[in-house]
Amino acid sequence: MTFRAVRDGVVTEIPADAIEIGLPDGLSFRIMAFAGRKGAAALHMSADHPDAPSFDVFSVEPGAANTLFVSVERVRKRQMEG
Repeated sequence: MTFRAVRDGVVTEIPADAIEIGLPDGLSFRIMAFAGRKGAAALHMSADHPDAPSFDVFSVEPGAANTLFVSVERVRKRQMEG
């Protein structure tokens, strides 16, 4: 499988099983081909340790016309009182 990276209008094909997208603040996610569904991709975010004080979630927002914004946000866990 190949991915296409575009920089300044120049396309470079990259043979890979997944592409990791690095975002500010150390956040990241991977794009992988979705097995079993032709033409689909899966977005994957690694899970932290269950006792971590926060977790990462995907944020999906509509954009103009045919654009969709996908980002990753770090959310602090609420402390249970009791």
